[in-house]
Amino acid sequence: MREPQVYSGWERPLVEVLVDGIWYPGGLRAWLPVGEDEWAANVSWTRSPGSAFLDTVTADRVHPVDET
Repeated sequence: MREPQVYSGWERPLVEVLVDGIWYPGGLRAWLPVGEDEWAANVSWTRSPGSAFLDTVTADRVHPVDET
């Protein structure tokens, strides 16, 4: 049985989240197992300063932020 991988507030990776065809900045809160071999991402994300959303999305709608 696969276990969720949960990130504490200070260790959450920065990601971009695809919502309505647009990539928004966010943070990865957890990876959640779905079925036998898939994962979903629980993320917090924002459209503009002062807004905040929590969603669970399929793994293909999340990618890491390039911090170089």
